[in-house]
Amino acid sequence: MESVVAHVQHAHISSWAFHAHVRPVKLQRNITRTTRSSIVVKAEKNSLQRLLQPFEGFSGKEEVSFRWDPANLRWAKSKGKLADDAEMMITPLIGEPYMVWPAVHNYLQKKKLKTISPEEAYKMQQKNKAILVDVREAKYYKKGHASGCLNVGLFRSVEGRTPLDNLKRLAMAGFAMEATERNPNFRKDALAALPKNKTIAVMCSLGGTLLVGTKPREMSGKVFKSDPDRAFGRESRSLKACYELYEAGFKNIVHVDGGFPQWRYDQLPTEAEG
Repeated sequence: MESVVAHVQHAHISSWAFHAHVRPVKLQRNITRTTRSSIVVKAEKNSLQRLLQPFEGFSGKEEVSFRWDPANLRWAKSKGKLADDAEMMITPLIGEPYMVWPAVHNYLQKKKLKTISPEEAYKMQQKNKAILVDVREAKYYKKGHASGCLNVGLFRSVEGRTPLDNLKRLAMAGFAMEATERNPNFRKDALAALPKNKTIAVMCSLGGTLLVGTKPREMSGKVFKSDPDRAFGRESRSLKACYELYEAGFKNIVHVDGGFPQWRYDQLPTEAEG
């Protein structure tokens, strides 16, 4: 057992106070000291190396850690001590624990998740080579979705009746929004609805990207190789769903660039229910 530092400052993310502090969650771990800015844990070796790959410019003896930057409300790379075992989870006050985005990002990069255009996804669907999956909540899916697309929601309406559940409903109602939570049955629902012998093309209302940095500007031709706001790409529900599907045992997964908005913009077939 070795002591390692998992650099995660305070909590992420959703600007609501319904999320607890980010903290490592794994069996056979002893927390030895806690401060405002970091958690020091004793952990077995090699687990984190599956998730967090060294970034370009780091030596082989160093490994990436990351932290929440509260001043700029974003995840940031943190060059620190070798963290051998820290599968980082967010434990919300309401709902199930889930993996923090930087760890998901590196996991998907290691899996070499492919992103395809909506047109490519449509062609694969028409050739019966792929199943389209929309991971938005059911009410949005029913209003409009890609033709022939199945729905397995990564989130759902808050179902509990605890004081915290009711408080979240009240808070969101003040913004004319519905309170949602992670669907704890997502993997089970996916296994029941989706075949494992076909490619699963995943979309949501955003798309997201695993690409870091910025693209060249068409007008000026300038390239910004490093952008702290894109240190871990751009998170989305469809990318998080890809992680969950891999963990559920699916092997052939692709991510649809731009999600349903791009699908609709490209004038590909859509349908609605009710």
